[in-house]
Amino acid sequence: MVWETTCTSMYCVLFSVYPGMGDHMYFYVHMIFGLNGLLASGIALLGTFVSGSVWGGVLSVTTFFYNHGQSTRVMWTPPLRESFAMPLLFLQTLILSFIIRKRSCSLVVWTSLVLATVAFLLPWQFSQFTLLTQVLSVLVVHCLRLISSQKFLRILLAYTLAFAVNVVLQFGNNMLLTSFLPSCLLSCLIVGLLSSTSHLLKFRPLIMVVEVSVVIVGSVLMKMGVAAILGAKEDEHIISILLSKFTSYHDFHTQLYTCAAEFDFLPLSYVLDLTWTLLLPMSVVSMAIITVRVVKHIFGKEETGHSDDVMATPPGDLAVQVYHLMQTVAYVVMATLIMRLKLFLSPQLAVVAGLLPSLLRASGLSRSQYKWMVAGLLVCSSLKGWHNFHLQHSVIGEYNNPEGEQLALWIRDHTPETAVFAGTMPTMATVLLTTGRPIVNHPHYETASLRNRTYHVYSIFGRKPVKEIHSILHGMGADYVISEDGWCHKHRSKPGCSFSEMWDEEDPVNKERPVFCAVLQTHTPSPFQLVYHNPVYRVLRVANGNDKSDSH
Repeated sequence: MVWETTCTSMYCVLFSVYPGMGDHMYFYVHMIFGLNGLLASGIALLGTFVSGSVWGGVLSVTTFFYNHGQSTRVMWTPPLRESFAMPLLFLQTLILSFIIRKRSCSLVVWTSLVLATVAFLLPWQFSQFTLLTQVLSVLVVHCLRLISSQKFLRILLAYTLAFAVNVVLQFGNNMLLTSFLPSCLLSCLIVGLLSSTSHLLKFRPLIMVVEVSVVIVGSVLMKMGVAAILGAKEDEHIISILLSKFTSYHDFHTQLYTCAAEFDFLPLSYVLDLTWTLLLPMSVVSMAIITVRVVKHIFGKEETGHSDDVMATPPGDLAVQVYHLMQTVAYVVMATLIMRLKLFLSPQLAVVAGLLPSLLRASGLSRSQYKWMVAGLLVCSSLKGWHNFHLQHSVIGEYNNPEGEQLALWIRDHTPETAVFAGTMPTMATVLLTTGRPIVNHPHYETASLRNRTYHVYSIFGRKPVKEIHSILHGMGADYVISEDGWCHKHRSKPGCSFSEMWDEEDPVNKERPVFCAVLQTHTPSPFQLVYHNPVYRVLRVANGNDKSDSH
């Protein structure tokens, strides 16, 4: 109630100041764009803190804007769950970095970490995987003994508390409960509690191998056990997607993902784009310097000392640098496997690039040489980056879908409020939001039951007999099904990615039959009844009984 009152008050204030904000759509979009302003702010602050210099923050945020097209999708698709989560990620990482560097932190700082983690994890189902990489990165920092076991355990407890709060707020989300995150947290807690016995192993690399192995094996076993007990299958499609990346395995659900360009491997063009703006070269050099320091630390050759000693590295600084090194490596792996996840990698590379001047200055550069280096890097980066920035700023787009608007108006005016609709996931989301009509399936594809529903609804793009398709839709309670002519031939960018080809593998028995949605383009087979159509959409009545809708 408090949250609803706050949102209503904010809406009224904005409506009185900006009349256009009285439209719900404008309110939503402007709030998304305003929230995403925190992303650039978070990168600037994080770059400044990690590098220990304002110039490091300037370099980080500048390279972020120069590679903006490779760093976010919010300008093209504002209504995504990631649009709510991503702006909070780098603020949450800033708090975590602060905790890692400082010898001790107040209760306010620890509370801020919990709240920031809750805010990041709550709106987006993929946040759990990012937090998993954070936990593993902090584990490496602990294995190198760059942070104390006490601090390590406190970080884990903060994440555990944030996880528990999210489970409650998400009404016991099975995908969250059976994910690797809680299993990894528990395994790391065990390692942290037993780390006092690590003195039995004198060779530091062996200690790291043992502790990391315990976490990996423990996480896998506990995750499998919890999933078996709860009978949950929510993340099966994610495991299948990863399996399809390394083997020839594929099924209908994996192809819905992997046939889309954003779930393909990271293209070479991405590497070239980041190279021309110097983001990638600066990041690689920074990571190489940190790696050398880590190796020296492992074998006891890295000098550490107070920050006033230019040639020595304060332990807290090295800990933060190692954390961001490991986090970057994790993001590289994620983005390489799934191109969409470059939205994690590009901003993180900008943060690491901001470290370069400070890392080189620690090698003995004077203050004036340091400033000239930052200026030189900014100028060289701007040769291509400024063009990218202007190119992004010059794009003026408009989303125009009159056929979709006509469909929504027809549904609102010619169907009862209790009419249930089935169709493609994006269209069903639109139907629910614009008309308020109940829907059979929607884009929450990480829920096993919804994946199963969508699988059956998409039989309209296959070759099953008409009566069987009608029986499937009627059995799910659908009164109407919306077919889209364009989806009959969608995903032809790769062999085997059209819906007809996908269904030929899923349902080889009916391989010689005509495609149902293609048949609809010539006539409407009984027992379906065409009640509305325009150049894009066809609405068929599914339920038995008298048709109370107007045909159009």
